[in-house]
Amino acid sequence: MLAAIVLVLAGCGTSTAAPDAGIAAPPRAAEFRSPRVDTMLESASRVIRTRGFTADGDATRGFLLEQATEVRSTSMRTGSCYVALGVGSSAMRELDLRVFDGDGAEVARDAEQGPIAALRFCPAQNGTYFVAVRASAGSGLYATRTFRGPTGIAFRVDDVLRAVAPAVAPTERDPG
Repeated sequence: MLAAIVLVLAGCGTSTAAPDAGIAAPPRAAEFRSPRVDTMLESASRVIRTRGFTADGDATRGFLLEQATEVRSTSMRTGSCYVALGVGSSAMRELDLRVFDGDGAEVARDAEQGPIAALRFCPAQNGTYFVAVRASAGSGLYATRTFRGPTGIAFRVDDVLRAVAPAVAPTERDPG
């Protein structure tokens, strides 16, 4: 009897099958897509490109819970201006964008209300800056993109956001 218990205990925790064999890892939040978010981001991106700006890297995507913030670093140079654009899914009622310098001081923020945010920033010095995206009201999928362009090109960021509104039909349902 004692020998049987020892054999049973010795076999605990061992397996002949490889762990996780045939089980795929769950997707990361950045891999999920919202057709509404993608359409709005591309629509605003086209408008920003017509103003002389080019995309500075790839779009960043993710999922934010209400009151959560994600931050990414980016290099910025004097002699250029930058536009940060953010779009949230329909469940995100307020998305905010902010830019912080290397010392942590806020140097720019969006002034818009709603799930679409944009800001323009022309750095006074070269360095690493931090773009923060925050879900101030609601939770959901989001996408951001940063653009670089020359100084001296004045345009209103709210004009870019107005151009995005017709990009998505009001009856379209967005699961995210």
